Amino acid sequence: MTPDARHQRARLTLNGVVCLCFAACGNHANSHKVAEQAAGSRASSTIVAEEGSKPPDELVTVDAAAADEQPVPRKANGPTPGVDPGKRSDRPAPGAPMAMNECDLHTQYPGDEYCILPPPPDQGFQLHIGPSDYDNPEDKYVLQPGQEPTSDFQAVSTNDTKVFFYTRQFRMRPGAHHNIITTVGAGNFADVGRRIGTVNSLAEDSPKGNIIAPENTGVGIPLDPNSTINVSLHSINTTEKTLLREIWVNFWYRDPSEVTEPAEEMFQSGGIAGMTFSIQARQDKVLGPFKCTVQGDGRMLWMYGHRHANNVRFSTWRNRGSKRDLIYEAYNWEEPLVLEYASTVTNRDPDISKSIEGGWNGILDMKSGDVIEWECHVINKTDKVLRFTNNTYDGEMCIVDAELVGANCPRTL
Repeated sequence: MTPDARHQRARLTLNGVVCLCFAACGNHANSHKVAEQAAGSRASSTIVAEEGSKPPDELVTVDAAAADEQPVPRKANGPTPGVDPGKRSDRPAPGAPMAMNECDLHTQYPGDEYCILPPPPDQGFQLHIGPSDYDNPEDKYVLQPGQEPTSDFQAVSTNDTKVFFYTRQFRMRPGAHHNIITTVGAGNFADVGRRIGTVNSLAEDSPKGNIIAPENTGVGIPLDPNSTINVSLHSINTTEKTLLREIWVNFWYRDPSEVTEPAEEMFQSGGIAGMTFSIQARQDKVLGPFKCTVQGDGRMLWMYGHRHANNVRFSTWRNRGSKRDLIYEAYNWEEPLVLEYASTVTNRDPDISKSIEGGWNGILDMKSGDVIEWECHVINKTDKVLRFTNNTYDGEMCIVDAELVGANCPRTL
């Protein structure tokens, strides 16, 4: 299979990284008990995002005209062009097939089938990044052959009161490598806010199958009224056709009276060592091991390893005293493994000798003092030096992304 064809295949999901990399790696001047009453009026369940400022030049090449635009967050009733946002009547049923092709789009661009309808306004909202006119799309949404931009888009959530969510549906057109969704708090740059969603595949639901495990019935992620949301969208076009940059993300509300365990994301790039490495041309090198120490007692809900095209292995362990448990072992960078750790999910046992991906099976508990350790095996197949950048084929990363309740590994820089 050619790189062009492989890159259009679905990848994976949930709260990833890269904008954070911008903040750590260079100057990014324009960037990044529960149970309160939610509900209230919501005029629209769809928000559209405006493109923001460019990432540092050393990380990514972007169109100059689009890069110079400043973020203009706005609340908007901006559904997918030609789609009636009121067609959906209820949330996805647990265990139902993944929603696809709900909008009956017929554009000239690949990926119409990834469009999904937004939630009813009283049950959630949809974050939509895309053109206002498919026949005449704005330049910032057009992806020409050979381009690999990373762009920030900002919007304001439509909830008028504080809400909680857990279930998310992520959809992206071919050409999207990943998107990272954060809320921008006071005093934060856009790319270092609280992460509320990430996806590295063209279609993914979280939790898997929209099934909330019994132990997670109290899990929720808070969202303040009219929150400023930043989306970092990394795209790459390895085809000979013009592609469209467009994503749809549905956030489904939870009853706040049922939320007893707020979830937090863990994002770890390995600190300074994980962002200042260099891998010489044709070099075989292991990055790490990197480590962080768990604070608090709880559990990890899911995890994936973010890396690029020269990675051949991503391994993660939970160390507790002298006991070392392999919790994540993955080999395929193009379709990166996402593991959910729950009583309702059965994960495959990894087999290193046969390069079989897998990891911890069942609930993955975390205790204060546990150490999360990870490493990346990279074989540089290029004639360039690989560094920590967004570039898919001539840059690398070794990032742990996860979501936890009751515990976390604080970010290190």
